Amino acid sequence: MFEFSLRQVALCGQQPWEEPGELAEPPSDLAAVIGTNGDQFRDSFTRLCLYLARTYDDAPQTRTDDTVVIGTEYGNTEALTRLQLGALADGKMLSAKHFPNATSSSASAFVNIGIGATGRNLTLNAGLLTPVIAIWQALYALAADRSSTSKVLVGDVYSAEALLDAKREANGLRCRSGLTHATFVKGREFRADFDFTADHEAVVTLGAQIGSDKSIDRNGAFVTADFLDVIQKLDVGEQSVLTCRGPLARRGALTVTRQNFDTVGNGGLGE
Repeated sequence: MFEFSLRQVALCGQQPWEEPGELAEPPSDLAAVIGTNGDQFRDSFTRLCLYLARTYDDAPQTRTDDTVVIGTEYGNTEALTRLQLGALADGKMLSAKHFPNATSSSASAFVNIGIGATGRNLTLNAGLLTPVIAIWQALYALAADRSSTSKVLVGDVYSAEALLDAKREANGLRCRSGLTHATFVKGREFRADFDFTADHEAVVTLGAQIGSDKSIDRNGAFVTADFLDVIQKLDVGEQSVLTCRGPLARRGALTVTRQNFDTVGNGGLGE
């Protein structure tokens, strides 16, 4: 059991009618907010992570002990692919000079450096269970006094290579690009209870659901934003449940109960 308050939630993603792939219209002020230095290493996913972390919460004036948790299935696959194909085309071997920009966790490094966070830095891929696991890690950092603030980024920006990989799994889930950014802080506004008991049902629908409402998106960004929006509207004593199911009977459930109304300035759901 964890207690927390929620400072803000923001979502940037494709609309339901858009074709799967990268965002057709990235934020118009993207370059103004994050600059263009290092863009030879930063892909669309990394740039969007940094943009949300800088835009939808108060920009710290000094270094902080903030924890940054990025939950993603494909991360900066686009940058890794570009690096490998470029080396192949130029007839060069991959050099250590490209690291850490050539690692699957470089997005979190860019975010930490970009917002001056010196706390825990974590990138995780739990497949379809990513939303629940990412929030669990963020709340654990608060409970363990590692940080007073945990920033969570959940989602994917699907490159062509990521889409090809996703289509190998015939689960019928839609691949919309999008990213949700939320800020969790110490407080007693909500109580979170986690359950990772395996599924033993004969037939299980993979993916996420809020209560009985099932999501048709593979990308956890959308259900994460919806769930955090739902809990902000709960009355004291009410609760909501987010359940994520993956292959091999893997299941993660998060039950959030409203305990009171803190004085923390809660932001709404970003567009």
